[in-house]
Amino acid sequence: MKPTKISYITGNQSKFEEAKEILKNVNLLLAKKDLKIEEIKSTEQEKVIISKARDAFKKIKAPLIVDDVGIYFEEYNKFPGTFTRFLFESIGFEGIEKLLEKKNRNAYFKILLCYKDKKTEKIFEGILNGKIIENSKPLANKNWQYDNIFIPENFSIPLSEIPLQERAKFSHRKKAFDKLINWLKTQNKNE
Repeated sequence: MKPTKISYITGNQSKFEEAKEILKNVNLLLAKKDLKIEEIKSTEQEKVIISKARDAFKKIKAPLIVDDVGIYFEEYNKFPGTFTRFLFESIGFEGIEKLLEKKNRNAYFKILLCYKDKKTEKIFEGILNGKIIENSKPLANKNWQYDNIFIPENFSIPLSEIPLQERAKFSHRKKAFDKLINWLKTQNKNE
């Protein structure tokens, strides 16, 4: 694959560090770009990510990636999903604990990455299954709110306690970036 330069539109340094770790052996030049972009309110994550990608592309007019991550509680169909941040900011760890008290605690993270350039909009999905810890208590890592209370399948500790190098091997972000990389390889072959 020839070197490809893509801007990753995010203000979250932790997301960018994980993406760099995932891509460390890939011939992709990823540049972090903190850009204020509009995020529409919708329960459909695909609509949200396309809107974000289009708004960002209007501003930088260069190949880019944006992401949208939601956590979904199996007990509550498609919730909080696109309202993940809003829910946490509204009710915090204690409210989430009350919401899931004596309920099914299975959950999953779903990330959508959208690649956008002049001609193309392409979405890549990654899902990570797990469960929400009982008696959730806030941990020190404020960059990963839900990661503090989410235990991935086949693990016994929260996602936030798994070292970056390890989580970059299996995370929802890893799964989506792998799909993006494979797609970029096919695009380069066709050029």
